[in-house]
Amino acid sequence: MTLAESATLCADPDVLATTFGSEVVLLNLRDGIYYGLEDVGALIWSTLARPVTVRDICTAVCAEYDVDARRCERDVLEVVGDLSNCGLIQIRSDA
Repeated sequence: MTLAESATLCADPDVLATTFGSEVVLLNLRDGIYYGLEDVGALIWSTLARPVTVRDICTAVCAEYDVDARRCERDVLEVVGDLSNCGLIQIRSDA
C-alpha cells in the first residue's frame, strides 16, 4: 500500500473494539464481521485511537519491538492496507 506522508489514519467510528488479554477484538458494525489482532497488530490498533500517520505508528512499534525501521514501515503498511481493505480504518490525504 502506498500512502502519502501527509496521509492521516484513524479507526473508523463504525468499528467497536475491546481487549481480551493480549488480543484486540474488532467488530465492523457495517458488515457484522469480527476481526482479531494480537501483539503488533494490537499495538497498531491502539495508535489508531487518534489520527496518526504511518510514521507515528512506526515510531510506536520501533519503541516497543527490536525491528529495523524499513522493515517496520513495510510491515505496518501491510497491516494498514489489510485494515483499510476490511473497512476498519479511515485514511485521509491532507494534500
